[in-house]
Amino acid sequence: MNSSQKPAQMQPVHVSHWENLVWWLFLICLILAVHELPKFMVNLSLPAATSTNTSIETGKEKEDEAFLALVFGKVSASHALAIPATAFAAQLNALQQSGYSSVRLSDIQHWRENDAASLSRKPVLLTFEEANRETLEIADKLLLSLRMTALVFVDTDLLDQANINLVSWHQLELMARSGRWEVGISGCPNSNGEYTDPVLLAERINRQRKSLEHHLQMPVLTADCSRSWHPEQNDGASVWSQGLHLAGLQTGFVAAPFGANYRTDPETNLRRIRVAKSWSQADFLAQLANHAPRREAYSDTFQSTQSATAWVVDTGDIAVDNGHLRLLTMNGEKGALMTLSGTEKWQDAEVEVQLSGQPEGQFWLSLRYGTKQPSVRLGIAEGQIILQEYDSNGVYRQLASQVSPTADNTLKLKMVGARAIAYLNGQALLARPIALPEGADHGAFALAVWNKDGEAETLESGQASAEIVKVSATPLFPKSAILAALPGEEAWNQLRQHSEELTTLSPHYFTWQDSKAQASATNDTTLEIFARFHHLRFSPALFIDSNTPLADRAALSEQALLWVKNPAFDGLNIVINHAMAKEGWRTFLNELNQRVSQTGKSLTVTLLANSTQAFSLSENDPLLLITANGDFLPGGPRLLYPLNLAQSSK
Repeated sequence: MNSSQKPAQMQPVHVSHWENLVWWLFLICLILAVHELPKFMVNLSLPAATSTNTSIETGKEKEDEAFLALVFGKVSASHALAIPATAFAAQLNALQQSGYSSVRLSDIQHWRENDAASLSRKPVLLTFEEANRETLEIADKLLLSLRMTALVFVDTDLLDQANINLVSWHQLELMARSGRWEVGISGCPNSNGEYTDPVLLAERINRQRKSLEHHLQMPVLTADCSRSWHPEQNDGASVWSQGLHLAGLQTGFVAAPFGANYRTDPETNLRRIRVAKSWSQADFLAQLANHAPRREAYSDTFQSTQSATAWVVDTGDIAVDNGHLRLLTMNGEKGALMTLSGTEKWQDAEVEVQLSGQPEGQFWLSLRYGTKQPSVRLGIAEGQIILQEYDSNGVYRQLASQVSPTADNTLKLKMVGARAIAYLNGQALLARPIALPEGADHGAFALAVWNKDGEAETLESGQASAEIVKVSATPLFPKSAILAALPGEEAWNQLRQHSEELTTLSPHYFTWQDSKAQASATNDTTLEIFARFHHLRFSPALFIDSNTPLADRAALSEQALLWVKNPAFDGLNIVINHAMAKEGWRTFLNELNQRVSQTGKSLTVTLLANSTQAFSLSENDPLLLITANGDFLPGGPRLLYPLNLAQSSK
């Protein structure tokens, strides 16, 4: 029948447009459901979102300082040289059971860029250095079951070649869409630093980045260089950083000694812990524990070879045997150096080393150690106990020396604030603390031996070594003494008693109350002399009444800046009630901290946990000793937060 003809008896039929609309919507939804169902099922396996908000009250459940990154090589169920699939599964299960949580690189970038952000407790970034097909198939199933995430680095040139040992582009796209995987760039494969031009390096990274983002339809945030730069290319690290910046990448991973990545570390030189196929679950967890930031005291008498995992050996070698740790130089080296892992950012600390016999050559222990960084070291050389300072000009200066009294000696070094105290067999070497050189503000606990003449080992010079039978290292946290502007005899006695453990002396000079500034009428200038003699920071206390309205902030800020400009002051210690630690006052303190820093001074903030603490101190009151909570590192501004004010004031 011609389409233009109509049946003779055909009667018009009423059409329900609403019913048609419903049917069309049903068909559209059905088609969309079929198309999107695989994605929906995959997304059901995504880990729950990690909150980045934190507060003082919940700080213990979050990580504000650092994260660990792991790198896995090949994982296989059959390859002899690979990490066995069963061992890999045991390692990831051990991670989860021990309270570690996998984090995404995007979470880490947000954390680095936002001071108020924090990571989940015991954060670990899982990375894979190549897109090996078998490895990623094993890993993906395990990540799904454990609700973890990971990062894989890819060489797009190899993927374009359809190498059967690697995942295909299609597999990589599915992995990326699952939400379990982030993808980075293999920045310098098959090279030992051959990219000496940052522009050429950036061009290569950009080409790979465009290819990845085109295939995956997601941003690529990072690259890695898993091979060390050639020793002759001293600027290799600089080329790498410049190349990443030119390519628009914020982060990069490098081959470097194991360690944690701190919030303040260079973001283009992030480090990883390479997982060995021989590690048992105990070894695996020990490596993580050893390289995480150390917030607890460490002590070892070297009864197990496991002791060696706590140390990062820079040069030379170490051997642990039957209660002794031996640090020694290797052939062709003039010295050996090792640092206690997890102490890279230590500030205040106390370390003690017990030696068995006199060392061969020179032996040194240091705190706040960093390469070419000003420091103080204590050691033994040629039968002499020596205390030395290393300044910003690269010159060593002797501060004290005496003849070694015995064959076996115990050396102790304590650094608090801007000063150091050295001890030999329990007795102080000097009558008072020494001032630390400028720039010696943080660093690792290090032990070293050097050949007698400081030259590389020869047959004539012999090997430098030391036998260590016990090491202890204790992190300390800033402590301030708040006292009356005119302290009485009891306060003075306490001040002398606690002088070695203090960083800051804060007489109550100023108060802000009823929207007005108040200053003490008379001050004891002897306090300033005492602070200078003991190398204490002199930061008078400014008590802010808890009823102060936020509207006072502008006037209070200007007044505080006027007070802090006094040449006799190192800064101000603002004392507020814990209940005032809210967003409005936090913003005020952060802004004031920036302005105070511009004057060359520092701001300390003391949060009083006791709401009934009076905003005044009389001549007859004892010291108010406030110790920083170990969960919070000194930042800007430093928080001195007593968990128990009654105990802190004893």
